[in-house]
Amino acid sequence: MSDMGLVVVLDGPTMVGRTTTLHGLQRAWPEVRSGPLLEAGLDAALAAFGPSARRWAELVLPSAPPPDAAHPRVTWGPLGREMVAGMHRVAAAWARSGMDVAMDHTLFNHATVADLQEATAGLEVLHIGLTCDADVLEDREREAGSRTRGLAVAQLRARRDQPPPDLLLDTSETTTEELVDAILAEVAARTRR
Repeated sequence: MSDMGLVVVLDGPTMVGRTTTLHGLQRAWPEVRSGPLLEAGLDAALAAFGPSARRWAELVLPSAPPPDAAHPRVTWGPLGREMVAGMHRVAAAWARSGMDVAMDHTLFNHATVADLQEATAGLEVLHIGLTCDADVLEDREREAGSRTRGLAVAQLRARRDQPPPDLLLDTSETTTEELVDAILAEVAARTRR
């Protein structure tokens, strides 16, 4: 293991399959790297809140859509900003100690991107963008009984303004195994350099 670990950021809107992909990646990680792949993303951070983790009013602030948009805009609330900043620093601390880390994340605004870049400065970061057809995301929200309908598409649209990822994968019809294989191939290519 090198002195510092790799940070893998699985970035995409809710319902895109970040968590499923992350867990598949953890199972397959020994194929390309020694040691575990620690989870330090949104799901892990929300779980740290315990039963209050679903109090979205304090974490994410939806606002009225602009006149030409069909879906709400979203931004982190005060508690959400603190949680995300802490999550970035936990991931960076683990990577600096030599552990590989994966984060399921939604980089839907410039402040979040800038904070992640600041926290992980000097570390190798692999940014995997997960995208999906908007109709498929809406179907997934409906099937899951999501209380915040339209959030997935709003996050998908907000993502368009962010820097391009190192690897962009579409989860509309791709299996988890195919996604994991593509990510592992990218990790293997990077570690051979």
